[in-house]
Amino acid sequence: MRTGLNTVSMMALAAAMAATLPAGAGRARVTVLHTNDTHTHVDDGVVAFSEIAAERARLEAAGEHVILVDAGDYVQGTALGGFDSGRSVIDIMSATGYQVATLGNHEFDYGIKAMFENARRAAFRTVSCNFVHRSSSTDEGRLVFPAYVVVTSGTARVAFVGVTTPTTLVSAKPSTFLDPTGTWREYDFTAGERGKALYAAVQKAVDEAAAHADYTIVLGHLGVSPDCAGYTSTDIIAHTTNFVALIDGHSHSEFTGSRVRNAAGKDVILTQSGSYLGLLGCLTFEDGRCVSAGTIYTRNEKDATIQRMEKDLADKVERLLGVQIADVPTALNSYAPGTTDRLARRQECSAGDFAADAAWWYVTQKSGLDCDFALMNGGNVRADIPAGAATLKTLRTVQPFGGAVGLVEANGRQIIDALEFGAQAVGLGEFGGFLQVAGLRYAIDTSVKPTLRVDTTGTWTAGPSNGVYRVRDVQVYSRRTGSFVPLDPNAVYRVAGNAFTLVDGGDGFAMFRSSRKVENGVVTDYLALAEYAKAFRNGPKGMPAITSAASPLAALPGYPIRYESPDGSGRISIRAK
Repeated sequence: MRTGLNTVSMMALAAAMAATLPAGAGRARVTVLHTNDTHTHVDDGVVAFSEIAAERARLEAAGEHVILVDAGDYVQGTALGGFDSGRSVIDIMSATGYQVATLGNHEFDYGIKAMFENARRAAFRTVSCNFVHRSSSTDEGRLVFPAYVVVTSGTARVAFVGVTTPTTLVSAKPSTFLDPTGTWREYDFTAGERGKALYAAVQKAVDEAAAHADYTIVLGHLGVSPDCAGYTSTDIIAHTTNFVALIDGHSHSEFTGSRVRNAAGKDVILTQSGSYLGLLGCLTFEDGRCVSAGTIYTRNEKDATIQRMEKDLADKVERLLGVQIADVPTALNSYAPGTTDRLARRQECSAGDFAADAAWWYVTQKSGLDCDFALMNGGNVRADIPAGAATLKTLRTVQPFGGAVGLVEANGRQIIDALEFGAQAVGLGEFGGFLQVAGLRYAIDTSVKPTLRVDTTGTWTAGPSNGVYRVRDVQVYSRRTGSFVPLDPNAVYRVAGNAFTLVDGGDGFAMFRSSRKVENGVVTDYLALAEYAKAFRNGPKGMPAITSAASPLAALPGYPIRYESPDGSGRISIRAK
């Protein structure tokens, strides 16, 4: 376990952590501990919830007044959350002492009903100033949760204003937010043209909250990624005033104490603590300002009660999903080796190839359906497949949503538009809609500026405005000839993949709305991974061995499989002409 401190003002915070507050200290002193994007990594990160509870107790014993908050995406991510729709994780967070959380986009992954059930179950308050319920298609909507909550700790009153990225409408299953007839949005996120309505909603909530608090903090699941332009944390700060700090999430970034100018030209502290409980963020306020911003590396001390809850949950999931089904001699990568760089969202990778191959193989070989190729959004390839024993738990961690593999009929032009939409951030950043492929290959020219057209939620509306595509040389594998042939824009193809993308239009893939839905749900995604893994030839350990040569698809002449390479099999080339 690491120990130490990463902070803007190490001396100020170190002194605060070392001893009880002296007499005469600022009357409104308070420390805010914060996490974001924990994604149900209960006890396998650098920090565990049991350590957060122990760290909070230690600080309070030293005389600090402490508030613990989370900036969203806490119920989904691993098998520990997926097996009971996040309920056990909510119980652990409640016992840890969280007081406030805002909604992340993944709080909606189990459906709107489960989201409400988890919010009611939590001992902490849920806040969001821009999540609304509409009673009709013309209704502007009313807030579902309080826009803010004021927490008193010691003599300090701290207001937390929640805000959730409007891109949730496409990054979560879009049908989640529709009325029972499926024709209009019953639940919505205030956004407006270029974020204007979002900024107004935040400003209104902040101004109301500030009247009741010594410090006002925005608790946002927003991020700084280019695909969220207009709705990022820096956009919010630049267009609003009257709060001292913004605790951020969503982009899995690591920055502490960044200073960003607000609409009045004043500095606001912006902080985000990575992901998967890799960091515990810490802000300390005194005499009306933030005196330090950093991260605490806990001391490997654990609260015994929380530790038992963590172990009980891990043991329960292990019993359900812990049976080995295959051996993995070489890790398959979703991340760049040894980093937190999410390859699956910006380029081909070995775990992405495996997931796309599994969907293609399952639909054609296990289900016996005609299928030309498969597309798999990188946002649904969430983890590496580590070397060693592969279990259902391992594969459920790779695809934790429990989504379905679907099958649609789409013409070649729709496929090109989908690949172009997925490639929009290549060379600029990452995008969960980046498409890993099976039975297909294509090139991306990063010298071409992306000009595809989208609406205010980031949903595709049309191809490039100048008619120039970044995506080139799209080719389909022909089982008949054992070679790749150019994709025909006018031909109709059968396409397998994540139903979130192909059937529900998730991540903004609206070009498939007119496609014929052959099968909405052939199989649950991680079970397709499992069945594909079981179909590999046995290796030296007497188990199916996940290697390129042992794959059932290796029998296809000329079909590229290179699972041993983190960068995948050469199906997607990225170049600047």
